[in-house]
Amino acid sequence: MLNLALSAVSLLLLLTAAAAQVSVRLADGPNPKAERLEVYYNGTWGTVCHDYFDTADAKVVCYMLGHGHSGLSRGTRYGHGSGKIWLDDVQCRGTENNIADCRHYGWGIHNCRHIKDVSVECIPVRLVEGPSPLEGRLEVHYDGVWGTVCDDGFDEVDASVVCEMLGYGRSGRLINQRYGASNGTIWLDDVQCTGTETSIVDCRHHGWGRLRSCYHWEDVSVSCSTVSLVRGSSPQEGLLEVHRFDTWGTVCDDYFDDAAARVVCHMLGYGYFGHFLSNRYGAGSGPIWLDDVHCYGNETNISDCRHRGWGHHDCNHEEDVSVSCITVRLVGGSSPEEGRLEVRYKGTWGTVCDDYFDNAAAGVVCYMLGFKHAGRFIGNRYGPGNGTIWLDSIRCHGMERHISECSNGIWGTHNCGHHEDVAVSCTS
Repeated sequence: MLNLALSAVSLLLLLTAAAAQVSVRLADGPNPKAERLEVYYNGTWGTVCHDYFDTADAKVVCYMLGHGHSGLSRGTRYGHGSGKIWLDDVQCRGTENNIADCRHYGWGIHNCRHIKDVSVECIPVRLVEGPSPLEGRLEVHYDGVWGTVCDDGFDEVDASVVCEMLGYGRSGRLINQRYGASNGTIWLDDVQCTGTETSIVDCRHHGWGRLRSCYHWEDVSVSCSTVSLVRGSSPQEGLLEVHRFDTWGTVCDDYFDDAAARVVCHMLGYGYFGHFLSNRYGAGSGPIWLDDVHCYGNETNISDCRHRGWGHHDCNHEEDVSVSCITVRLVGGSSPEEGRLEVRYKGTWGTVCDDYFDNAAAGVVCYMLGFKHAGRFIGNRYGPGNGTIWLDSIRCHGMERHISECSNGIWGTHNCGHHEDVAVSCTS
């Protein structure tokens, strides 16, 4: 038994030593953070085949280069190298500290040619705390540290440069301080891009860490999604806008239904939970991009649904669609109209404590579910849930459109146990 333990330790030391002898560099690209990937192993530099190489693998490479876990695979964009092809079929989780720790064929074992040498770009920006990788608080990486960006002067043009950097195209939208304040360093202030830059670091700004009068409550948030909900009482609800040809426009309500709303909500990172709200948030402006939208409800993008064609319609803006991405559900009941209340926050479903919860709060929940303001608090009828208790001490007037509009404490802060999980009935 002791010999086995010593063998395992010896193997671990050998693997650690092997990883320590592996390094990476980027070569022959337009800038030091966007070039062909080369790996140093056994005393020799060689290339990596792009088979299976993806964003997770690029993140590990960029971490090794000191740019944080933030990178993109750029295919074979920066040409082919020469000499050894060291790695093929690299498959990383994205959290490893060294590419040697990822799965691969074995050193020097491959079925590639140099025309398949992979290129990597280390992206010094990321979006955090949002419902999906396409939306969140903007952070930039500089001098080995992630920090935030002040909203002074920040606009849609700057947001579009960020989204282009992240590989999402120029569909960026400034969403103010939606995802809250961070802490630590504020790196940039008064960012002013013209829109032609390939990186936000090329835009005008005061200088790294040089601020005029910024605080973390001014930390900017950005959305790179090609759909957006505006004017609503929360980010999960509002007038639907779609980005096409660098222009935001609306969608006509002809044939639009809950299935189409679910696709929109999936695109926004809220999962396949959505309701068509008719024209609740009024008329938009600009082009009407889509009409006669027919979705099954499981498409990944609204553009995959049947429609008349981009810009083809027989509508006016009075028919512009509004959508709600459901962030509440009732579970455990005999019908969708009754059950234990669960709310979705930061991508996770959790429960609600019954402290101060009443019929007025139940009415708000039922309104969100499309049952109008007609609900009853039914104690803890459907038993305890599990996971996070998201809300406690909710106080609603009863006519709010979203439970987040009611007075409550901080999400995830409570003094409850799951035996106090709320149940609601929306039956007449």
